[in-house]
Amino acid sequence: MSPYPFTSPFASLQTRRLIRQMHAGIYGAAAVTLALALLTDGDPADERYFTFGAIAFTAAVAALMLLWREASDVVLLAAFPVAGLTVTAVALLDPPLALTPMFYALPLLMAGSFLRRREALLTYLVVVGSFGAILPAVETDAPRTILWLTVAIVGGGVLLCAVALKERVETLLGQLETLAREDPLTGTFNRRAFVEHLDAETAARATRCSSVVVFDIDDFKAINDRGGHAAGDEALRILTSTVTDRLRRGDALGRLGGDEFAVTLAGADTDDALAYAEDVRTRVATASSAAGLPFTISLGITTFDGSGHDAEALLALADRALYAAKDGGRNTIRTAR
Repeated sequence: MSPYPFTSPFASLQTRRLIRQMHAGIYGAAAVTLALALLTDGDPADERYFTFGAIAFTAAVAALMLLWREASDVVLLAAFPVAGLTVTAVALLDPPLALTPMFYALPLLMAGSFLRRREALLTYLVVVGSFGAILPAVETDAPRTILWLTVAIVGGGVLLCAVALKERVETLLGQLETLAREDPLTGTFNRRAFVEHLDAETAARATRCSSVVVFDIDDFKAINDRGGHAAGDEALRILTSTVTDRLRRGDALGRLGGDEFAVTLAGADTDDALAYAEDVRTRVATASSAAGLPFTISLGITTFDGSGHDAEALLALADRALYAAKDGGRNTIRTAR
């Protein structure tokens, strides 16, 4: 499995393109800065050749980052600390930049925004360490220790803020994703998430059969009329808790709407599904009676084999079987093909 380094919830092709563009921006800025320094400085010829080489290198890396759409995780990960080294190299070639600690915030801001904590920390150590390494070679009247501490403190603050903001965004997006897929009352899949799961199940079952069981509470309106919505909510919780206890690995439970639910039974043929449904039917009756809120359920089953089935069509078949169970006196099970 590829050790994907990015923890952002936007870890997608769009994010990877943004990372490449930001790296290209840093290297491009380095090339422009060196070019401007070359125009204004009266360096000896040998130093100017060295600066020309640095300009060519940084410009080439900027172009590579823009054009290399298939850059691997390792390349993108390594580009963060290398960007820090590039800032240091530019500062060494153009000493005034060594006195501009805020310039070092760019690679750290990127690292905090896209990397896991340990990779972000590595980038920070590279930036701070390399800056400290070149300071003795930089001519300045300012205390070198103060310059180094400025980069270390400001850079660390930028990194911590970026990491904190990224992790907060990830948390909020995770909560939003849960709300978008989960029924808030019962904690089961909502209809959309259940249909997605069922579609995936039908695609995966090329040679084996599986079943869908749709069920609801018999005379649910009467429960609400007698005990109010609180009683209805409690009945739904009893139902989902009982059914959840019988889920196997690979099964899924979803609330389709109101008091209607569905279960996917991976690898279950009609006989397996009938046995499962009968067990759930009796368990629900027992559990609801024990809770002082007796009710029964009716269930409809459809079984499918092979791939290419439409989830909504399967639910419609199971729903037809459910209505047949209702017409058959409730508290019973029917199948449909």
